[in-house]
Amino acid sequence: MNLDLRPLTVSEFLDRTFSIYRHRFLLFVALMSPQAVLKVAAALAWGLATASVADSKDFQFEKVIGLIIAAGVGGLVFTLLHWILYVLGAGATTAVVSDLYGHATPDIGSAFRVAAGRIGPLLWLTFLMAVRILGVLLASGVVPGFLIGLGGGMKAFDAASGPVSGGILVVGIVALILFVLAALALILFMALRYSVAIPAVVLEPIGGREAIRRSIHLTRTLFGRAFLLMICTGFVGWAAAMVLQVPFVIATILVGPETRTGFWLNLAGTATGTAGQTITAPIAAIGVVVLYFEARIRHEALDLQVLTEALAPPPAPPLPGLAVAPPPVPH
Repeated sequence: MNLDLRPLTVSEFLDRTFSIYRHRFLLFVALMSPQAVLKVAAALAWGLATASVADSKDFQFEKVIGLIIAAGVGGLVFTLLHWILYVLGAGATTAVVSDLYGHATPDIGSAFRVAAGRIGPLLWLTFLMAVRILGVLLASGVVPGFLIGLGGGMKAFDAASGPVSGGILVVGIVALILFVLAALALILFMALRYSVAIPAVVLEPIGGREAIRRSIHLTRTLFGRAFLLMICTGFVGWAAAMVLQVPFVIATILVGPETRTGFWLNLAGTATGTAGQTITAPIAAIGVVVLYFEARIRHEALDLQVLTEALAPPPAPPLPGLAVAPPPVPH
């Protein structure tokens, strides 16, 4: 593929994203497959464990307690492993797209090596983003939670305060709805601002906090493209789930989820749904890398920088393909 460095129109931006995905389909699916295998294995283990408890003729408290403990420990291990595999897949995808921009030939091994070399900053970056988003969600429930608790407490301890406590409860519920909607809008805004942070960590390379500031700086005029990419990839993922997973969900409901056939149908639905996510997830990861290069071309004349450096080659080529050092981030 000949990925020239130039400003793209909106249609060209989407076309380049899907063109890269189409031409290297198997490679990108392979990069995302480790987390898919983990998810299916976890679903199978959980299904077999719950089925063994449900099939027991006599209720055994020890088995239930053991299942709860195993679920807690297994859930923690699964979350950590899935997190690591996710950032490795996203980082490797970034390396592959960067190699394509640099007219290099990407492969799975070199892509994962680049991602593994940046695993620490990638984990720290995604942790920071998750904490900020979770903080917004929790903050949205503070005032409504106080009002709901105050109204419920007044009603419980003073029956005569029924109208007042009822009014406070209504205000608290309305406030909860409004605050949650506002929090979701803010989270969407944050997601758009942070959209190119992962490519910045892998390609420049910088730390997690610097990557967030860098992403905010680069995406300041490209919110429309980031939002359009989010809508398109979300729709593609939804369509894949409808085609691959929903038929098994319907079949499970018809035969009964508690039956043995229902168990295997549900597991098959989980596998096909995970396959759909694995197939479609690279589109978003590719798109944010294309957006990263687009932002650097528009705001920092990356195309001219690469052309200038090509006239006087550096002693050692950067890795991956176009890991060109950025200018200082303005404060």
